[in-house]
Amino acid sequence: MVNREWSRRDILKSVGVGALGLGVGAAVYRQMDEYIVGAVSGDGAVAAASVSESGHGEIDLRAHTSMTLVCGVFSRARSRALRARNDVAFVQPDRKLTPVSGTTSGQDTVSTPPWGIDRVDADVAHERGATGTGADVAVVDTGIDPTHADLAGSIADPTVDTNHEAWATCSGGDCPYPWADDGGHGTHVAGTAAATGADGVVGVAPGATLHALKVCSGGGGCRTSAIVEAVRYAADRGWDVLNLSLGSPRPSPALEAAGQYAVEAGLVPVAAAGNRGEPDSVGYPAVYGSYLAVSATTVDDEVAEFSSTGPEVGLAAPGAAVCSTVPGGRGARSGTSMAAPHVTGAVAQLVADGHDPSTARERLLDTAEDIGQSDTDQGAGLVDVAAALGYDSGDDGIGDGPGCPA
Repeated sequence: MVNREWSRRDILKSVGVGALGLGVGAAVYRQMDEYIVGAVSGDGAVAAASVSESGHGEIDLRAHTSMTLVCGVFSRARSRALRARNDVAFVQPDRKLTPVSGTTSGQDTVSTPPWGIDRVDADVAHERGATGTGADVAVVDTGIDPTHADLAGSIADPTVDTNHEAWATCSGGDCPYPWADDGGHGTHVAGTAAATGADGVVGVAPGATLHALKVCSGGGGCRTSAIVEAVRYAADRGWDVLNLSLGSPRPSPALEAAGQYAVEAGLVPVAAAGNRGEPDSVGYPAVYGSYLAVSATTVDDEVAEFSSTGPEVGLAAPGAAVCSTVPGGRGARSGTSMAAPHVTGAVAQLVADGHDPSTARERLLDTAEDIGQSDTDQGAGLVDVAAALGYDSGDDGIGDGPGCPA
C-alpha cells in the first residue's frame, strides 16, 4: 500500500467545507487541488511533502525507475515552485480516468463462446487443452463480482488479503469484499479475459487466476494516483499481465512512469486505446509505449466507429457488442474496454505456455492476423491466440454473432 499520511477526511477538515473539487468553496478550489509530483531525488520528494497543504502520500517507484511520486494538496504557487525544481520531473493534477465502454444490454443464456472468443481463435486453444492455467491476471477497474458462477473458479482466493486490493469504496448492499464490483465494468472485463464457462460465458484464458484491483467507484471515477498504486501493486507481486480498460484524453506522466515500472518488473500492461472514434486519438495511458494499446473491431473485421486509432495501436481485438459476465448475469457491451481483455487473456495463455511476459508480447505482435486495415487502425493486426500458441488458426468463426445469444 502507499505510504499515505492523509485521508480525504483530513483534506475536508483542512478546508472546512464540502468535498474537495465538488463542494469546496470556489475561492479555495481555485487556489488548491490534488496533485502528483514526480520527484527524481530524495530532496525533491522531501520538498514536495513539506509544502503539501494537508499531509501527503508517497508511491515509491525507485525499484524500477528513478521516481518517487508524492501525492498531496498544493496551492497553485507551490505547484509552480515545485515545477521549477531540477529534481522534479513533473507536477500533474490527480485526475480521474473513466472506463472506456458503453452500456450493457441483454441478459440471455449463452450456449456458444462469445463471438470475440471465437474470432480470436481462443476456442481452438481451449480444444487443445490450453487454458492459461498458472498465469496471474490483474484487472485494474471497478472490481470483480466474486459471486458470479463464471468467475468464481478463476478469482484468486478471497481469503488471502494480498490477492486483491481496493483504493475505491464498494458501495451498496452487495459488497462482500472491499474490491467487489459495484459498477459492472470490471466484471465484464474479467469475464472476457478469464471466465470459466461454468454458467455459459467463457473467456480467452479460463484457467488463469484473476486479481481484482479496484480503483474505480461504481460511478466510474478512477483516480490517477490509485491506478499508479495498483500497477505497482501488481508488478511487485510478480503477476504476469495487467488489464487497464480506463483512459483519458489528457497526458499523465505519472501513468507513464507506472507503465515503465511495470515493464521493468516483468509485467505486461494492456490498455484500451480509447473511444474517441478519430484518427490520432489514442488516449492515455495507452499512448505510452510501455502499454500494449488495443483498438476495437466489429464482427465484420472493421475497426469499430467508436475506436480510437493512431500509430500507438499495437493490436486490434473484438470490441463491438461483446458478450461477457456482469454482476448477476451476462450482457453485451461495446468499447475498447471490451477489446483489451482479449489481448490480456492472450498474454496469459502464452505465459502459461512457457513464455515470459516480454516475449509473450512480441509473440502476439508477430502472429497477429492482418485483417486488411491500416497499421494505425489495427496495429500489428487482430490478436490470434491459436497462432500465437502454434496451433492452426484458420477457424475465424464468430459463434452466434454479436451480443448474448440465447
